[in-house]
Amino acid sequence: MRWRKYIDFDVIHLLVGAIVGMGLSSCQPEMPVISTITVEADGLTVPVNPDLYGLTIEEINHGIDGGLYAELIQNRSFEDGVPPLNCPYDAARNVLITPNGWTIPFMRGDSVPGWRRIVPNTQIYPDMKELVNDKNRRSLLVAVSTSGESGRGGVIAEGYRGIPIRKGERYDLSFFAKGANMVPRTIRVALEDSMANTVLSDVFQVAPLYEWKRYRHTFTATEDAPNAVLTITADTSAVFWLDVVSLFPEDTWKGRKNGLRPDLAALVDSLAPRFIRFPGGSFVEGYTAGTYPIWRETLGDISERKHFWNVWAYGTTNGMGYHEYLQMCEDMGAEPIYVINSGITSQSRRPRYEDITAMDKLTGDALDAIAYANAPADSLPGALRARNGHPEPFNLKYVEIGSENYGGEYFRRFELFRKAIKEAYPEITVISSSPLTKRGRSEWVDSHYYAGENFFLSNSGRFNSDRYSRRSPAVFIGEFGTTERPLAGTLRAAVAEACFLVGAEENPDMVRRLAYAPVLGNAGFENQRHPLISFNTHQAVVSPSYHLLKMFTRHRGDEVLKTIVDTYEKPQVRTGRAGVEMFDNSYEFKDVRIDGVPVSDISVMSGGWKVPEAGTLVPEANRWNHVLFGDSTSYAYEYTATVRRTKGSGQIQLRLRDNGWTGEQADYIALTIGAGTSELYHQVGGVKDSLVSPVRFPFESNRWYTVRMTCEYERVRCYVDGVLLHEVDMRPIPSLVSVATLDKENRVIYLKVVNTTRHEEKTSLRIEGVNIRNEAELIQLRGEPEARNTFENPGAVTPVTEPIVFPMSGPFIYNFPPNSVTILKLYME
Repeated sequence: MRWRKYIDFDVIHLLVGAIVGMGLSSCQPEMPVISTITVEADGLTVPVNPDLYGLTIEEINHGIDGGLYAELIQNRSFEDGVPPLNCPYDAARNVLITPNGWTIPFMRGDSVPGWRRIVPNTQIYPDMKELVNDKNRRSLLVAVSTSGESGRGGVIAEGYRGIPIRKGERYDLSFFAKGANMVPRTIRVALEDSMANTVLSDVFQVAPLYEWKRYRHTFTATEDAPNAVLTITADTSAVFWLDVVSLFPEDTWKGRKNGLRPDLAALVDSLAPRFIRFPGGSFVEGYTAGTYPIWRETLGDISERKHFWNVWAYGTTNGMGYHEYLQMCEDMGAEPIYVINSGITSQSRRPRYEDITAMDKLTGDALDAIAYANAPADSLPGALRARNGHPEPFNLKYVEIGSENYGGEYFRRFELFRKAIKEAYPEITVISSSPLTKRGRSEWVDSHYYAGENFFLSNSGRFNSDRYSRRSPAVFIGEFGTTERPLAGTLRAAVAEACFLVGAEENPDMVRRLAYAPVLGNAGFENQRHPLISFNTHQAVVSPSYHLLKMFTRHRGDEVLKTIVDTYEKPQVRTGRAGVEMFDNSYEFKDVRIDGVPVSDISVMSGGWKVPEAGTLVPEANRWNHVLFGDSTSYAYEYTATVRRTKGSGQIQLRLRDNGWTGEQADYIALTIGAGTSELYHQVGGVKDSLVSPVRFPFESNRWYTVRMTCEYERVRCYVDGVLLHEVDMRPIPSLVSVATLDKENRVIYLKVVNTTRHEEKTSLRIEGVNIRNEAELIQLRGEPEARNTFENPGAVTPVTEPIVFPMSGPFIYNFPPNSVTILKLYME
């Protein structure tokens, strides 16, 4: 792309409006052509990557349990409330404490989420002694004390904020029950309204004996209700136990048992994913032993599947297990990419490292998982797969080891996996979750791009040859999406993401796969990240990003054409405070100043700091320390500090324009020194965006260094002891971003154009080397930047499709609307 210096055309529009307001509308000048897009249709081309777009489907946001997985009963096995092994419960804070000291929200042991008792005639207790099998650790004891005159007693299953039913449709019930009375007592099971006052189905009656038995029934709903409940009641005194209470609609995706919610599966399928990465994500990492999925523990009867409290702080049934994910991929025509725990739990949550000498079990699990997916039906693993309903192999070709794991301990474990898999299955592509040393381009590295608006707007050229070496490993983007709040889920977020996708399409040799995440989110529960598809019990609404992805996946050609964009660029200027981040107290700080004034007022983000006198900072020992100071609204200032490392060889990070957030919301410019190099980069969420090549910088302990950093609008300079190490302008934001592809068979050029500005962009379109008809088709996503789709207004932002006609003679000119994503289908003569 070629960009020109930015001119603020919003100002031009204001001036034109002023002229009209002065009564000179007849003299209003026509807006000039602002940008030019040139497509060299007869030039060199490269093949389109047809497998670029896919999805990561993960248990997050109750997207699977309570969402895609069609089970209607929450906490069906009453396992929520059982702490994972070696994770004690802190009742004062309602948290679990992992062996390494990380905390995760939890609940009291007598809690029974998703269920309530009928008062005052009933008591319920989670029971850890009366068990259906050794895989279930709790059942529910129900004690009803009533006579017919005093009303009924029992329990109510509320589902995931209600159970949706439709008149005339059928729902398959199964549950285990055991009675405690010498004479069996009759209990009644039915679907009722949310207040349990009106029966909405036929009534199923059973009299449980003094032994566990599984009961089955199929209800037919007599009314529509978005938030029905399942009641299990008695009108005489009775004591009984329940376990594995399951309710499934007969209407599931593809009609499969233990299947998928059809409306959600249809929306996922409509994106036409070429691959699906599963089952995560952080869900795969877990936070200690027993809190990440092991494929064999997610097979077979739902009563024997491993339940655990997952990394997103809710219970997981694993009802949608390894087999169901493979089946979903096959049903949707998507290549499965299976992610397996690497022997390291989440490294952002105080990780646990599997003993390197005990890795044979994990590598063996990986080999067995591949065998289950690919072995012939007459083999032992193939026979198991056949018993689960799929005699033919699934043909798994891709396995990823870990998710967001990194560092030397990960590299050691990854190599064990890679060696074992390649020896047994040389055809399998083994994907790493971070770059490894001495790797070739044939290897795949998973990079995650969760970031904010400005990062995506300014990084359409991230994978161009001038920024990304063709000798580097191919890029597999396993997770991608805007996490900046409250921007996520708006049209503005989709516009920003579109810029990044344009760059991925332009570089098919470097970007092998790109998966959006998260895909699903239950609006009835707190969402960790904004999904493509939000839903409740009976509705689903898609975000503008969903429409963007659908537009891009369905309009691709065979070859990428060279496209030159001559447009304006806007300087990227962010506000934020200065700061320091470091681990341990291996550094001392003195004479810390902002614009020459010694700092005395600090904000401690982590660790413990004190300011014994203005300009002096003292961090607490043995802690991860992060401190901020200065004006959060400033974008132009000088930050100076004198620093000394007193022990160790660790780095120090000095920050500019820090927004004060951590994790996926973080945004700051950082200078890192202390490990033999000096680096200047822009950190956005988990994405480290190098602004300039690192320079060699020997750093000595017990020596004072004077560091000076300045930011002035888009320009950043870094000095150490008066020597300029880095000078760079932040990457600009182009007004237009574009990519063109050619569909040779249908003689169509797909021209994708993103207008990042808040004004119309009058643009000349030059298609060189071929003749283009003056009639074209337009598919466009446009609207107010903050517009989003809601349950009340699900169609607020949707693509429009309409024909357009260019003049028979003269240049093709089109006004791209503000804040828009456009696809022009140009037909060749």
